[in-house]
Amino acid sequence: MRWRPRDLLVIVPTFAILFVIVFPVLWMVFTSLRPASALAANLPVGQWFDGLGFDAYGRLFNDSGFARYIGNSLLVSAVSTVFTVVLASFAAYGLSRFKFRLRGPVLLIVLATQLLPFVVLISPIYLAFSEIGLLNSYVGLVVVYVAMTLPLAIYLLLGYFDTIPRVLDEAARIDGCSTAGVIFRVVLPIALPGIVTVVTTTFITTWEEYFFASVLMTGEDLKTVQVGLSSFFGEYSSDWGMIMAAATVATIPTILLFSIVQKRLVAGLSAGSVKQ
Repeated sequence: MRWRPRDLLVIVPTFAILFVIVFPVLWMVFTSLRPASALAANLPVGQWFDGLGFDAYGRLFNDSGFARYIGNSLLVSAVSTVFTVVLASFAAYGLSRFKFRLRGPVLLIVLATQLLPFVVLISPIYLAFSEIGLLNSYVGLVVVYVAMTLPLAIYLLLGYFDTIPRVLDEAARIDGCSTAGVIFRVVLPIALPGIVTVVTTTFITTWEEYFFASVLMTGEDLKTVQVGLSSFFGEYSSDWGMIMAAATVATIPTILLFSIVQKRLVAGLSAGSVKQ
């Protein structure tokens, strides 16, 4: 293709938007590599790159419990994602394959729970968890995260399951498969792009969630990565190098996940939006 001057009308805005999106991330990484003395000094631009190193990352993992926070978030996010995918698969399959009188109201209720701001439920959830002993508990936080992510997961998988021909289910049943066998041996392998979409959205949502984790998990050893990151801000001063290093490390799991599943994620979103 030959370049034409009018192509600048597309190229220039595209690079401008890309710069606005990427620049904060690059500045975050750059700040995490600068020495603490350089952050406090008003240095000329020519000296900005002097003394770059990983001192902030050393302080992050040696002088704080950030490694523990990452482990907590990985555990909670992974378990929540597994439960959400399994429950959403069964619910979406039932709503897709079985027609019953209350199907419409059930879908409406699922949609209504997604539209309800979960922040308004923090008081009853906190009181209920305090009564049954789920405060400062991974189980309690997983229950909340599954409840938050399940409605959207059901709708994503429902749209994808509706595109899978029912004749495949019938053929599997003729071969002796039970309902669970049809779901796990026939439907889910075909619906892998949809599963990847649910896994990605659920993991990112739970990894980045802050409010419920800060209220329900007050123990120092139980903090998630987002809550732990916020604790680095001091009342009178803050170690900005370590804060930026923590923010950089906190973004790595989501970037890696999205990079790995990008193609299947796009396929799942597009296929789940069209019904045959």
